[in-house]
Amino acid sequence: MTVDTKNSTTLTVTVAGFGRRLVATLIDGLLLGFFTFILAFVIGFVALLVEMFNYNPNEPAPIDQLIILCAAILSLIYYVGSWTKSGQTLGKTLLGLKIVNANGTPISGGKAFLRYIGYIISGAVFSLGFLWLAFDSKRQGWHDKIAGTLVIYSDDRFSPEDNVEFVPSDPGRNWVWLIIWIVLAIGAPALLVASLWFLGPVINRTVSGLLQGLSG
Repeated sequence: MTVDTKNSTTLTVTVAGFGRRLVATLIDGLLLGFFTFILAFVIGFVALLVEMFNYNPNEPAPIDQLIILCAAILSLIYYVGSWTKSGQTLGKTLLGLKIVNANGTPISGGKAFLRYIGYIISGAVFSLGFLWLAFDSKRQGWHDKIAGTLVIYSDDRFSPEDNVEFVPSDPGRNWVWLIIWIVLAIGAPALLVASLWFLGPVINRTVSGLLQGLSG
């Protein structure tokens, strides 16, 4: 939507609110969790096969650490690759959102990587960096501030030459997101740590049982 004035034309661009971005993030998290489980199973299976033919009880295969490392690499590739290619992960695509530079241009690979580092920073302090966007006028989290990015609707377009007014899609709902953040800030880190802690041993036991069944 545009507003004509005597001196210029103002382009109104809607920036995505906390709720829609939260749903997109949850979709991406579920997708990554699914592929991480498959990756963990493959790693566990290969590691135990290696141990069967070259077993050294004094040097067990570091399956847990390898799973965590591969999960981190998978996450990096998924987010940075998606943001660089189209400004959209699967979650943002389904929710009709995209990431752009603050001037409306597509983000580069370097900006995408910087935003990923910002993601880690945003989540490191009780996810305060994500909650920040619920109260920011341009709905920017710490990761957006660090990388200089905005999350807008897929159909919206603007360029560096445009005179732009940014309008949040969810004005006046800050307290709702605060309550949701409190729940997630307590539950999400605990769930993540528990998942990473138990994933390796569970995969190890599952694959061991499978191999024993096959060998029996």
